Amino acid sequence: MKSIAVLVLLVVCIGALNGAKRRARQTDKSQFDPKKTYDFTDKVVLTTGSSSGIGAEIVKLFSQFGAKVVVTGRNATEVQRVANECEKLSPKKLKPLQVVADVSDDKQLNNLLKKTIDTYGKLDVLVNNAGMGGLTPIADPKFMTDFDKIMSVNLRPYVQLSHLAVPYLMKTNGSIISTSTGLTMSPAKYQLAYIMSKAAIDMMTRVLALELGPNIRVNSINPGLTQTGFLDPPANSNIDPAIIQGFVNFVAGRTPLKRLGQPMDMAKGVVFLASDQASFITGINLVIDGGLVHNFGGIMDNFQL
Repeated sequence: MKSIAVLVLLVVCIGALNGAKRRARQTDKSQFDPKKTYDFTDKVVLTTGSSSGIGAEIVKLFSQFGAKVVVTGRNATEVQRVANECEKLSPKKLKPLQVVADVSDDKQLNNLLKKTIDTYGKLDVLVNNAGMGGLTPIADPKFMTDFDKIMSVNLRPYVQLSHLAVPYLMKTNGSIISTSTGLTMSPAKYQLAYIMSKAAIDMMTRVLALELGPNIRVNSINPGLTQTGFLDPPANSNIDPAIIQGFVNFVAGRTPLKRLGQPMDMAKGVVFLASDQASFITGINLVIDGGLVHNFGGIMDNFQL
């Protein structure tokens, strides 16, 4: 009886292996066509926080590769500006869907996805990108207020929108990509709330990769210090701009590639993870930081509030 059971198991394993080989060959046939390396024709991409910074570059790059994109943010003027740029870059001059929405508001977030589906009928790529920063020393009397605000933007909307999008992404064998931070790889003072929110995104990525595979791939990008509005005085109004600039120069000097990241650096990572070129990649936190993570220790020790 044991020998029969072993024989049956062997036959099953061989059959599964052959099936896997056939699927791999079928995948390979479409995977290496250089003309379709980044072809997102007829793909629908929803990117939160896409009216500025990294998000704006993400939707513009997807538009350039033929995607139907959703541009969304809190500022209607900025949403329209980025949408116009996307239309110009689109090979077929596709007009993006424009949705003014605050991701920290559940109703507005629900409406964002509803408008996307009502307009395009499907969803292929969800990019959770909207976020906020800020320094939050644990001894600050306003710490818990700041903590709750950061979590309401950086974490809850990512989870909620992923939850809402799953039924649609299942139908398209789609992809979820979230914007995290390189700071999850190395702790830094004064940023407890921000780093905690992003560390949760890293783990969400890994858990959902297990839960949603093989139908949906789930990944994140983990940017290093990037030249966006996060570094502008309005986002850090309680800090002397000269101190911020000094910190930026210091970090750039400690980065092996000797510069800050640019929003387009991050957009390229997102587009790669959403493309067929990354069809065997899921559950990763892709660090895009010019090598800073390997030289980060003690950087915040040089920055005093």
